[in-house]
Amino acid sequence: MTKLEDFVKPPLAVVCHDAGAANLIVEWLKDYKGDLQPCMLGPAKIIWEKHFPGTKLISIDTVLNGSKSLLSGTGWGDVEHSARIKAKKIGIQNISVIDHWTNYRERFIREESEVLPDIIIVSDKHAYNQAQILFPSILVIELPNNYLQVEAKLACSERLKECKDPIENILIIAEPLRQKKPGKDIYLEFDAIEFFMNSLNKINISSNYVHIALRLHPSEPEGKYDFIQRKYQSLVTQFTISKNNMLYEDIAWADLVVGMNSFALVVALSAKVPTMSILPPGSNKCTLPYEEIRHLRNIGK
Repeated sequence: MTKLEDFVKPPLAVVCHDAGAANLIVEWLKDYKGDLQPCMLGPAKIIWEKHFPGTKLISIDTVLNGSKSLLSGTGWGDVEHSARIKAKKIGIQNISVIDHWTNYRERFIREESEVLPDIIIVSDKHAYNQAQILFPSILVIELPNNYLQVEAKLACSERLKECKDPIENILIIAEPLRQKKPGKDIYLEFDAIEFFMNSLNKINISSNYVHIALRLHPSEPEGKYDFIQRKYQSLVTQFTISKNNMLYEDIAWADLVVGMNSFALVVALSAKVPTMSILPPGSNKCTLPYEEIRHLRNIGK
C-alpha cells in the first residue's frame, strides 16, 4: 500500500488551514518517519494539536525554509495557495490534497491565475478517476482514507443501540455553502436546514419523541444557527446545538444524519447510520458519490 514516504522528498513542509484536508493529512503523518516542518492554521491547527500535542508549529513565513517538499491542503483561503506559489518559485516538490468531490480545478485558481502542484493526493477511487481526467499531466496518487476508517470504527464502537425506526435522534451536519445566482450569493446552509425542518412530515419520525442536534462546521462561529433553533424548536421535543468535540460521538448518538455535501455524511454512511442530503430544490445537486445517501428533495416524487 502506498505511503507518503514512497514519493515525498524530506524535509517535508506541511501547510494546511481547513479541516477536511487536515483530517486526512494528520492520519497519514502518524506513520511518516521523515523530517517534518508543519504550519497548521485555523481549524487545521485545532486538529493538529489534538493528535500531536506539544509539537512545535512553524510560521507561514519560514515553513518552506530548508524543505524539499510541500504538502498543502486545497481550501478556499489564500495561505495554502500562496505556499504553492512560493514552492513553485523555489523549485521544491509541490504536493496537494483534494479532500472532497467538488471544484477540483477551482481549488488551484485565485484571481484567474492557476497554480497546479506536481502531485495530487486523493483518498478514494471516485476522486482518483475524476482527478486523472481533469489533470492528465499531473501524477495522481490515492492514499487510504485512514480518517474515515478511524471515525467510522469509533462511531460503531460508541453506539449503544441500533438506529431506531421511527427516528428519534437526528443529527444535522452544518457547513457554510454558497451558490452564486445572478446578482447575489445564496446562503444555502440556512435554506437547506429550513427545507429539512419544514419537511419533517416526509420522513418516518417518532410521534412521541424527536431530538434534533445541530453540529457546527469547524469554521463556523457559535450562535450562527440560533435563530433557526428558536424558530423550529416547537416542532420537536428538543432542538440543541451539539457540544461534542468528536464527530464520531454525534454519529453514534444519531438514528439519522442529514447534511448537504459534508464528508461527515460519508462517515455516517460508513458507520451504517442512515444518511440524507437536504439540499433544497433549485440548488446544485449533492456531489457525494454514494448511491446509499438519500435525497430529501426526491422523496415523494
